[in-house]
Amino acid sequence: MALKPEAIIIKRKRRGKAHAAHGGAWKVAFADFTLAMMAFFMVLWIIQIADQQERTVIAQHIQGDLFESGSINPFDLSSSPSMLDFEGQMTIQEAVIPTASTGAGIRGPALHNQIPEGTKDAKAGRGPELNAMVPGKFETQAQLELLAREIDRVIEDVSMTANVKLQVVPQGVRILMHDNINRFMFTRGSAEMKPYFEDLLMALGPVLSKVENKMSISGHTDSTPFAGKTFTNWELSSKRALLARRVLEYAGVENNQVIQVTGMADQAPYVVHDPAAAANRRIEMIIMTTDAETQLRQMTGLPVEKPAPSKELIDAKKLAEANQPRSRYPESWTKQ
Repeated sequence: MALKPEAIIIKRKRRGKAHAAHGGAWKVAFADFTLAMMAFFMVLWIIQIADQQERTVIAQHIQGDLFESGSINPFDLSSSPSMLDFEGQMTIQEAVIPTASTGAGIRGPALHNQIPEGTKDAKAGRGPELNAMVPGKFETQAQLELLAREIDRVIEDVSMTANVKLQVVPQGVRILMHDNINRFMFTRGSAEMKPYFEDLLMALGPVLSKVENKMSISGHTDSTPFAGKTFTNWELSSKRALLARRVLEYAGVENNQVIQVTGMADQAPYVVHDPAAAANRRIEMIIMTTDAETQLRQMTGLPVEKPAPSKELIDAKKLAEANQPRSRYPESWTKQ
């Protein structure tokens, strides 16, 4: 008996697609997207609450170009000003701070008239501090840079570096104290000085009182006008400059050391492309060299002061007069 072959049953199953392994890459991407959106909306919020002036300053901070090369009255400072680098970079001239070596013969580039007087702990000089600033006149580029560094130390001590700009220019040392978003030097629209600005001037007084150079002080405002006509930016800038001079005098600066106080209103903006910028509201002081002082005196009709002769010159003149040739015979004999 023959066996019947068994039927072969073939079952067809639909294959499912393999699922990809679940990773965390999408979480990282989503977190980056969320962070970017949060930063975007924060920028929109800041722009919404800030006025046009603050927006301009923010844009300048982002671009890294907050300060521009402006001009100062009555001199033109656009002729290659020497910007001091207080971060330890090389300057255009050698510093005048003496070396730590001992002995007057190896005191380095220190000038003889800038050596401290005294007899205690003498090193390169004759004073207790090797790098002390000696009262006197500052004329050369090296001397002006030394003075600017002393002023910069004072500015750092009162935490006002964000509001003060220092420049060494051919006319002397320019000290520019300006407003920014966080701090105003004066109450807006008035000559009421803020306490921290008064502290800055009081701290600068002892240093400036050691300087025999004449000083010029000028007040500046932004381009925002006043509603009335009796009180304008001219009066406001003048009052602020006069108040700054008064505080400096109270801090130790001699009355005759300030040779000029002017109010410039908005005629000399520091940020030229934005006359309404906060940095345009400022007080500028320039510690003038003798040449700059002479130029200012000639421009304003002030008498030009001649420098007093030094003691060495007076002694040399006396010796020369005493060493005149004398006649062999008495004067009475020559008249006969």
